[in-house]
Amino acid sequence: MVAPPANRNRYVLSRPTNAPDSVSDNASKLCRGSIVDSYEFVKPEPQRHQQRTSWNHWQLRDVVVCPSTKPELYSIYRCNVDRYDISKHQSTRVLGDLEFDPVSMAVGGDFIVVGGQRAELAVARLSDPRTTTIVRSGGSINNFVTLDRAPSALPRRRFRDSAAFADDGVTSLNITSGLELPRLLVCNNDHTVRLMSLPSLELVTELKFPTAVNYAAVSPDGTKMCVVGDTNEVFLFSKRGDTFEKISVLTASNDASFSCDWSQSSEQFAVGSQDGYVTVWDIRSQQKMAQLETFQHGRSRGACRNVKFSPSGSIDLLAFSEHTSYVNIVDTRSFEKRQVLRVGSDSFSDFPDFFAPESPTFASQDMQITGLRFAPDSSSLFVGLEESILEYTVDRIGRYSFASSEII
Repeated sequence: MVAPPANRNRYVLSRPTNAPDSVSDNASKLCRGSIVDSYEFVKPEPQRHQQRTSWNHWQLRDVVVCPSTKPELYSIYRCNVDRYDISKHQSTRVLGDLEFDPVSMAVGGDFIVVGGQRAELAVARLSDPRTTTIVRSGGSINNFVTLDRAPSALPRRRFRDSAAFADDGVTSLNITSGLELPRLLVCNNDHTVRLMSLPSLELVTELKFPTAVNYAAVSPDGTKMCVVGDTNEVFLFSKRGDTFEKISVLTASNDASFSCDWSQSSEQFAVGSQDGYVTVWDIRSQQKMAQLETFQHGRSRGACRNVKFSPSGSIDLLAFSEHTSYVNIVDTRSFEKRQVLRVGSDSFSDFPDFFAPESPTFASQDMQITGLRFAPDSSSLFVGLEESILEYTVDRIGRYSFASSEII
C-alpha cells in the first residue's frame, strides 16, 4: 500500500501549464505552494438525522439526494428508497422491497428513478409510488441516473473560445426532439449513456464511449455535459435539447473517475478520481484550473467518490468526499483555502495522532460515506453515513463577507 503524505495536514494546490504525463511525477514541479487547513466554511458540529443509508456497490457512493426547496432528503437503504422530512425528523418509505439492489437514484418533479446492478431501472411517480415500472436498460450496471434539466434562466450562450476544445475525433449525434417530456440520462457499464423519455422510457438517443461510464453531469444552463468512466478520460459535450456534440476529451489524473459536477455559473467543472485527485477546469481553457488532493491521498480509502459544487448564492464552495471518513470543502474563489471534516468524529480540522492514517487503530475508526449533497439554497451540506445523515450548516454570512485585504 502506498504510504500517506508526509504531512497529512497540508494541502497541495497545483496549476498545470501543460497537461502532465503523470500526476504524481509532476505534482512537486507544478505546485505553487501549500497551505494549512485552517478554514471553517461550515459549522463543524453537525446535526445528526437518524436516517440509515447503504451503498450496494463499493465504488458508487451517491445515494443521498436533496432535490427541491422542500426540507426533505431521499436516500437508498438496502432494497428501499426513503424520504426523510428534515423539519419533522420523520422518515417515509417511498419504494419498498425492490427486487434488486439499487446503486443509483434520481428525483425530480414528480418522478423518482432507481438504477440497479443488472441493468434494472425502476420508475415511479412521487404522487403515486405504489405504481412502479421496472425494466432492464443496458447490458450491465446502471452506475448513475439523472434527470435532464431544461436550459435555465441564465442567458443562452455558446462555448466561448470553443476552438480550444477542438480535436480530430469530434462526434456529433444529431437526434433532436422537443423537451415537452422529462428526460432521463442513464450511465451504464456497457460503455453507453442513454437519453430516455419519461414516463415511457423510450430511447431518445444513445452515446457510445470507449469505456464503462460511471457518471454524467449536465451544466445548470443545460448547454454542456461532462462524462467520466473507468479510464482517466473526461468527455466534454455541448448540448442543445437532445443533440450532443463532443467537444473534447481531457485527462483528469491517472485512474478512473466516479463523479463530476458543474459550478452554478456553468463555467467550471470538477472531476473526482479514484486515485485521490479532484481536477477542476474552466470551459474557456483546456488547461487544468486546479488539481486538489484528498486528505487521505495515497491510500485506497482516500479515493474521491463524490464531488459537488454549492448550487446557489455567492457561496462558492466545492465539496468532495473520500471513500471513508473525510469530507473536503474548498473555496473556489482562489482554490487556496480548505476545510477538512472527519465525519462521525468530534475532531475535524486539527486531527490528533489517534486519527492519523498511519495509526494502527485508524482502520477500525473508518466511517463509510454513502453520499454528499448541498441543499438547493446552499445553506447546508448533507453527508450520508450508514447509521445516519449528517447536516452541516454553511456559514453563509462568512461567505458573503470579505476580509479587508481581499477588497481591491
